[in-house]
Amino acid sequence: MPLRDFPIPGILFFTSGNPFSGSYKGMSYRVEPVKGDVEKDITAHLYVFTWTGEKCSALSEKRSEAEFALDVDGVAAAEEWLRAEWQKFRKEDM
Repeated sequence: MPLRDFPIPGILFFTSGNPFSGSYKGMSYRVEPVKGDVEKDITAHLYVFTWTGEKCSALSEKRSEAEFALDVDGVAAAEEWLRAEWQKFRKEDM
């Protein structure tokens, strides 16, 4: 079985509070779980962003960003979004 282009861990990884970073053919990405906070009116979700270059995410300018539900469907949607962002990146890079 071939490796997936944007391998993102399952929902348990994120509900445990873990962030995940990876890269694919020149585009780096990070998926971070955000805890819900009723007082601040924040719903639990996944925050996903991309960047390019050799620097880490903290030192790089974000290329694109999005939020997804913190559930199984949200993880799948984030993976699809990353594929679409990579297609945009690829066309810009040509």
